[in-house]
Amino acid sequence: MAQDIFIGIDGGASKCKSRVEDAHGKLLGHALGGPANIRLSVDHSWQSVYHSIEEVLKLHGISLQDKNYRFHVGMGLAGCEVPAAREDFLSRAHPFTTIYLTSDAHVACLGAHGGQDGSIIIIGTGVIGYEIQDGVGLSVGGWGFPHDDEGGGAWLGMEVARLTFSWIDHRVEKSALLEEVFAFFNNDIAEFATWANSANSSEFARLAPLVINHSQQADPWAIHLMKRAAIAINRVGVALEKIHVHKNLLLPCSLFGGVAPFVEPWLDEALRSRLVSRQGDANVGAILMVKQVLEKQKQVS
Repeated sequence: MAQDIFIGIDGGASKCKSRVEDAHGKLLGHALGGPANIRLSVDHSWQSVYHSIEEVLKLHGISLQDKNYRFHVGMGLAGCEVPAAREDFLSRAHPFTTIYLTSDAHVACLGAHGGQDGSIIIIGTGVIGYEIQDGVGLSVGGWGFPHDDEGGGAWLGMEVARLTFSWIDHRVEKSALLEEVFAFFNNDIAEFATWANSANSSEFARLAPLVINHSQQADPWAIHLMKRAAIAINRVGVALEKIHVHKNLLLPCSLFGGVAPFVEPWLDEALRSRLVSRQGDANVGAILMVKQVLEKQKQVS
């Protein structure tokens, strides 16, 4: 009889993470793959998903074509808000017995609160607020860069690039941060300008660590940008409260994303007072989700 293997995928603009468990919930391993934002590329997203899964399975001598196993995968991928991208992704042939796809925010929220009601704000390359209440998921933001995602890594990178251009031609005062950004491009204005005119969200996000590092050294422009990022995240927190199903209930909130720990100290107390440590990550939530789907299917049949 074929054995069940459960896989949780969390994919965003910068990377894809997998978690693989056996039928008893024993962790078989986890691995990283490349970007998996289906709005940007369905092909690249599938490549990242496969790579991250196969990295774990090969450690146990298992392949996705092995008929001795049934593979049940829950995926939370960025870009699911675009129906055409979602349909294209799911239309591709795959080796999974069960596949269930939702947003990266939904699985992160499930993982953070152990499947219970709660809210999250993801502050990574992009930014999105999400909450689950009475089984209903609602989101704030997450519309993509550059028209949204204010406060995230790509936004920080774009804003510090703007300031650096302004410093280069004497519109703002210099700082160590702006000098390091320019040095990142070999102090070559042509190289910098060419890059900036074609950079995507992932490329702009490469400058975010410079902002974060210099904010911890009290660089005035870095602090200015981190404060602006916090203001944007505060607005997401307020918006999440406005869309509550039960208006009188404040849901616990967890933060996700590589930028989150560095923005948190600058947040308003109203949001910080609701913050709780997450119970699990998005991969745990993705596995929880696909198990819930299978259980519902059993109940119906």
